[in-house]
Amino acid sequence: MIDAVRDGDLGTVRRHLNALPVEAQWQDEGRAVAGEMVRWGGPGLTQLLYQPGEAVPCGPWGDVDPVVWAAEHGASGLLEQLLSRYPIPEATLRGALDAARAWLDVDPEAELRRRAGAVDDDTVTVARDHLSADEHSPRALRIRLTAADGRRAEVLAEHRAAVTVLEKWLDLPVSRDELLARALWSSDPESYDWQTSRHIVITRFPVEETFRWVAGRLADPQVAVRGFAAELLHFSTLDGEAADAPYAADALTVLRDRMAVETDTETLCSVLGAYAGFSPIGAILYEFLPFVLDHRPQVRSRAAADLLNGIGRPADDPPPHVLEAMLSLARDPDPTVRAVATAQFIYPVIDAPALREQLTALMSGDDREVRVYAASGLALRGDANALAELRRMGEEDGYDSLAWCQLDSVERMLAPPAR
Repeated sequence: MIDAVRDGDLGTVRRHLNALPVEAQWQDEGRAVAGEMVRWGGPGLTQLLYQPGEAVPCGPWGDVDPVVWAAEHGASGLLEQLLSRYPIPEATLRGALDAARAWLDVDPEAELRRRAGAVDDDTVTVARDHLSADEHSPRALRIRLTAADGRRAEVLAEHRAAVTVLEKWLDLPVSRDELLARALWSSDPESYDWQTSRHIVITRFPVEETFRWVAGRLADPQVAVRGFAAELLHFSTLDGEAADAPYAADALTVLRDRMAVETDTETLCSVLGAYAGFSPIGAILYEFLPFVLDHRPQVRSRAAADLLNGIGRPADDPPPHVLEAMLSLARDPDPTVRAVATAQFIYPVIDAPALREQLTALMSGDDREVRVYAASGLALRGDANALAELRRMGEEDGYDSLAWCQLDSVERMLAPPAR
């Protein structure tokens, strides 16, 4: 097992753990594995091993306290796992906070060299990469030193996220400006630093005050500041209640002004997403029509997702020019735009000959995802051939595939109501 840890073979390590009785994974045998991960795997592999849902034993792990070790090595995701599972003494939390803060005002590579005793060692090689559990998880910047004799030292440069997590658990004050500064250290929206700061701004502060703070930064000359502000507004609407907020009208005004001038693609997409979130469900967002022809596929995808802002009200009966705009997006040369637009037509509220013709053509195309969505939409509009095709794709693609899940949803919707 130690060889697997040294080789970075997490699959073998997981199989070893899963072969243990469940109780043992949490107790001494699990702690022994964790100790080897700390000793030989480093913070990167250790954080990847102990993802949400995995058995994470309490400390000690070998001769280290895992909470302090995770904070010192920038493994903020692992740190959150430990804090959410076990009662941690305040003294340990404060020690971990001090350990993480010690990295904030230094260059992480230089500090890692200093701690490894390799400041002037020209034979040491330095590697940087990003580690993430999957495409939906935040990523950590790993910095690894390797000496000529094979000795290694590494750190995850996510200490700002670790500090932010520990401040929350200790209920220590922090300002939005400080959280923004932490996000901007890497200016990487996929990083733990950025995403942890965003989450804490949303959850630790009054929402209307946060909106006023964000509104003052949407026109900032620095792209990353605008991006963080716009993303923050977008994420704050995901609970589906933003349209009823007392400041919703002010938010729409600010966002409408910003969408007219924003040049950064990702920031504009967040602005559009936030605008949809603050708008009534079922509204037709005519303001999005100019973006249907935007040269950037990400922006067209955003327009396809939200031009008809949900089901109900005017969106159930769009005027011809809006319907044609949506149909044009379903014919878009970009596959993601086509898929997003076609998915908006699954539910059979809107029906027209032109729509059925286009869905029929899309069901016969080469794009599997689009074919599944088109078949779903036609099946829910009573097309028996489309339902048969959806069943065929579901059987062919197998359990839990997109086609299988869509078939399950369609069959449930078509089933007669239970008496």
